[in-house]
Amino acid sequence: MKKMLLLLTAATLSFATAQAQTASPTPAPAAAKASGRPAKGSGRAERSPEQRADLQTQRLSKQLALSPDQQARVRPIFLAQATEMEALRGQRPSAPGDRQALGQKMKAIQTRTDEQLKSVLSAGQYTQYRQQLDRRHDKRQDARTGKVKMKTRA
Repeated sequence: MKKMLLLLTAATLSFATAQAQTASPTPAPAAAKASGRPAKGSGRAERSPEQRADLQTQRLSKQLALSPDQQARVRPIFLAQATEMEALRGQRPSAPGDRQALGQKMKAIQTRTDEQLKSVLSAGQYTQYRQQLDRRHDKRQDARTGKVKMKTRA
């Protein structure tokens, strides 16, 4: 009887362990699906180029107080950028040189986008836009190198 109980316990534990290892990932929360935004951590792959262009236009409009005319001119610029970037991201570089070439193409797209935005934005707006990009770039660089900026207390 004791052997049977021990065998049954061992079988139950092994079954539970096997089930825990093959558990399917949980789906994205309903709130994230309902809002149209991807779940946290799912990244930009979930958004279409149109959604990215809309999001960038809204963000820039809010940050720089764009006029409706500027918004209408900025969205096609962001749409072209998002479409081209998505096409490049779909390519899988096989060699390290290919990866560098891909990076250079992406940088050229970003430079062209910046030049187009410069013609749409006022001088003050463009300066503010560049400052925001530079801050974001610095933040990414610090994260890559492992630097943590400590906030100084005044």
